[in-house]
Amino acid sequence: IGQLVAFNMLLGNVITPFQRITVLWNEFQEVVIAMERINDVLDYQPEEDLHYQARQSLPQLRGHIRFDKVTFRYHPESDTNVLENLSFEVKPGQMVALVGRSGSGKSTISKLMLGLYLPSDGKVLIDGQDITSLSLGSLRQQIGVVDQDTFLFGGTIRENISLAYPSATLEEIMAAAKLAGADEFIQKLPMGYETEIGEGGGMLSGGQRQRLAIARALLGNPHLLIFDEATSHLDAESERIIQTNLNTILKNRTTLVIAHRLSTVRKADLILVLDRGVLIESGTHEDLMAKRGHYFYLNQQQL
Repeated sequence: IGQLVAFNMLLGNVITPFQRITVLWNEFQEVVIAMERINDVLDYQPEEDLHYQARQSLPQLRGHIRFDKVTFRYHPESDTNVLENLSFEVKPGQMVALVGRSGSGKSTISKLMLGLYLPSDGKVLIDGQDITSLSLGSLRQQIGVVDQDTFLFGGTIRENISLAYPSATLEEIMAAAKLAGADEFIQKLPMGYETEIGEGGGMLSGGQRQRLAIARALLGNPHLLIFDEATSHLDAESERIIQTNLNTILKNRTTLVIAHRLSTVRKADLILVLDRGVLIESGTHEDLMAKRGHYFYLNQQQL
């Protein structure tokens, strides 16, 4: 019995260090992965190297967008195309809607317009100029973007709306908030536009955060608006306010609307229907419903 007890005690002394080594090894692997991610950021090359690759500034965006036989894949060696031989034209001032099932490439198109991705083949032309020759800073300053997933910073409502334009006056901020249907709930808060909303906007509902994001996009009076499921988190009343203000919001702007809810795009000048990265239909709501094709089928599913 004594030998068994001694053996168990010695066994514990041997096993415990090995268990600690296993834990330390797992933690070491986490540290290595974290360091690799940090190095990826530190080593990342600037989008525009002003010393070696002078790009042309875009003085004023008119909003003429053309995709010329654009094919895109995430990795050059990949055999899967996210977009394939895509061609379409958006004229200045038009409202164009992108519809299709999830994974059809709708959001990828918006990222190509912003220069976040570059086409694998073909060209993206902004006001007749290849996007690869344009200063991305001058382009993005004239584009307002509202994503489905909104991120707000800790601070006041006023600071969040005027994030890109800190010199904006309160009157300008309020005008943008009214268009976005946000002014009414802001005025009911204890400090109005000076109300602290917490990190990530945690003090607000999802619909309220989305309305602030829309106001933030409108404040700079952009010539191109991109709404990527911008009304997905809005309640019925907020969506009604935005739909009422839509004519004012869209006036003299080119607008790209990415939508799953097809009720929000019926007034679009042009609807582009995508399926697995391929443009399969285009036209107005009435034209596409009359064709009784893919768009008609998607509408029937949402009734």
